Amino acid sequence: MRVAEPAPNLPVVLITEPIGAPGLRMLEQACTCIAPWRDGIPDQRALRAELPRADAVVVRLFEIGAAELDLAPRLKVVAKHGAGLDNIDCAFATERGIPVIYTPGANANAVAEHTIALLLALARNTCTANAILRDGRPYERGQFQGIELAGKTLAIIGLGRIGSRVARKAHGLAMRVIAYDPYLEAENDTPAILVDSLDGLLADADFVTLHVPLTDETRNMIDAGVIARLRPECRLINTSRGSVIDERALHDALCDGSLAGAALDVFEHEPLAAGHPLLQAPNTLLTPHVSGITDEAMNTASRYVANGVIDVLEGRIPDGLVNPAVLSQPVDISSQPERPQ
Repeated sequence: MRVAEPAPNLPVVLITEPIGAPGLRMLEQACTCIAPWRDGIPDQRALRAELPRADAVVVRLFEIGAAELDLAPRLKVVAKHGAGLDNIDCAFATERGIPVIYTPGANANAVAEHTIALLLALARNTCTANAILRDGRPYERGQFQGIELAGKTLAIIGLGRIGSRVARKAHGLAMRVIAYDPYLEAENDTPAILVDSLDGLLADADFVTLHVPLTDETRNMIDAGVIARLRPECRLINTSRGSVIDERALHDALCDGSLAGAALDVFEHEPLAAGHPLLQAPNTLLTPHVSGITDEAMNTASRYVANGVIDVLEGRIPDGLVNPAVLSQPVDISSQPERPQ
């Protein structure tokens, strides 16, 4: 557990979860860092107790809502070590004049690679075969018979930084790649065949992978009705946010055989509770929200977030600013020299 006494004249940065070492070193050189972890596990009560003295807070999955912001009268910046912003009340932070920054793209390749890993493991029943061998259970090789990806259709929902990388990697597996993204303007170098409706995407899919943010529009977008429009041979992959899928509807479809399989890295409530129905669903591969966690992604995100925090605290406009409206509001930040180049 790292709980430091503030050094004179240094801003205090509360780091709610472990971050990459390069960014941590940068913050420690410029700030007093408080990190109430034990063996890498955040102490929720200790984190909230430290909010009143924080000038900056760096979060991964820790929630920064209105209640947490109200506990932090000194707060000058909220920094997300990652891309998803659903755990931060950006509207209330803007109202308070607090910049919110994030690190889009820092873990995009990591998530895309994990998506491909899940795709391959799901197609070849890899995890089931591994578990049966390790458990010493009797088996017939035929029960692990999978499918080849070459020539299969991968349907991507959301063709942003991650989805587009998944598309390019899937081409390397000789897959046909189609995509639905109502916010994407068609371009010559789009790495997928764009379809103009979700229904048009689902009908041809052998695999569906989700790469969308969690918003009011995307919450439970994959519900019982959508799942019913998938072919029984289809397999579903989610490395975006758990709440974009109706987990009960997915469980039921897996159990009654109307969906061939699912690979999930994210869940509506995390960590996944013991006894959750999806743990007992057949043909299901689960990982604990680790798609964006690689050495490279963690180090890159930590540098981005450290630079952003230091920029705000020293009076500069940071990269990755989510709420530029705060720039027109008075924000109480110290006047400091420009960052050395």
